[in-house]
Formats: sequence, C-alpha cells, structure tokens
Amino acid sequence: MTITDPTTTPLRLVAVDLYRDIHKGIRAELFALTERAGSLDPASTGDRADLAAHVHRVAALLVSHAEHEDGHIQPALELHLPALAEQVEGDHHRIDARIAELVAQADDVVGAGGGREHAHRLYVDLASFTASYLVHQDLEERLVMPALEERIGAEATLDLHQAIVGSIPPEEMATSLAVMLPAMNVDDRTELLGGMQAGAPAEVFAGVWGLAASVLEPRDVDALAARLGL
Repeated sequence: MTITDPTTTPLRLVAVDLYRDIHKGIRAELFALTERAGSLDPASTGDRADLAAHVHRVAALLVSHAEHEDGHIQPALELHLPALAEQVEGDHHRIDARIAELVAQADDVVGAGGGREHAHRLYVDLASFTASYLVHQDLEERLVMPALEERIGAEATLDLHQAIVGSIPPEEMATSLAVMLPAMNVDDRTELLGGMQAGAPAEVFAGVWGLAASVLEPRDVDALAARLGL
C-alpha cells in the first residue's frame, strides 16, 4: 500500500519526537556533502579523496540511523500502523541500495584521475539522492511520528527514545552528536543536553559538554551554557 504524499498533511508537533534532532544533523550533512561535490577541483587528488571519505562518513551515519529505526521503531509500526510500516520498510530498502551505489561511485571518482565528468555525475547523483531522502524524512516526521504517538502515547514513545539512545555505543553517540548539535537550535540543544545533565553521571556529561564546545561556535556555546546554568 502506498501512503498519500505527506507534504499534503499539515505538520503536527508531538511531545516526544524520535526523529527531529538526528534528522536535522542528517540534512546538514547531506547539504554539505552535495555542496562540496559541486565545488571541488576535479583535478585534485586530495579533493576527490576527501569527498569520497565524506561520502563514506555520511553513508555510515545513514546506515546506523536506519538500523536504529528498524530495530526499535519498525516493530511498533508493524504492530500499530502496518501500512506506514510497509512504506518505511520499502523506503529503507531503496535507500540502502542507493547508498551502496553512491559509495562505490565515490570510490571510482578517487581513481578517475582528473575526470571532470565523473565528479559532476557524482554531484548530480548526490543531489538526487538528497532530494529523495528528504521526502523519506518528511514521511517520517509528518505522518509516522504523529500517528505513532497517537497510537501508543507519549510515555511509550519516550520509552522507545530511551531504548534507542541506550543502544548506541559511546563512540557512535559522539559521532552523532558532533553532526547533530551544530544543526540544532538553542532550544533543541538545551533540551538534549539538559536531559543528559540531569540524568547522566557527571563525568559523562562533562565529556558531552566538551564535545559540544568543540563543534559549536563560541557564541552558541555561551548561549547554551547560560541556558544550562554552567
């Protein structure tokens, strides 16, 4: 069953959003990657290698994000919202295949010498992938998230969120935070880090705060510190 175009549905905000923060980070990474692919020097071995490494990093982020969704959110969708579950599952299969193609294509660009055509083809394909991925994110944010919270309630949604966070290894969490925090606004950051400040051991929060300070602009660090009472 194919779900109606989500862009025709007004966005309804939820009490616990499983997608908001990580989706902001992913969007920022996809935009930055596409922009870099369009502006690099095709004749530069270093530029091509840096782009391929960036493709690999974004691919790893997207794959791990989908794995967390599949492991925690998808079972709830299959139980409560089977039509949406089918749509999400189909999207994930298509996205996974396209990611593998882009990684291989990026590696080919590294070995293509000064191939301007190879670099431009990768740029256009990254832009096309980004466009299709944005549609998938919109489906999850506009249809899946409100419908899921309506079916299971905010408390059960929070349990899902905590299960996802608890399943992420520290190194992967640090990588995700480094991507997410610069893409978030001060309210988002305060909510996220405030929860860690209240619930995590002091040494864990100190590490997270150090990471935040390393990836945010100084004025953003100051604003966040003021909100957190640091």
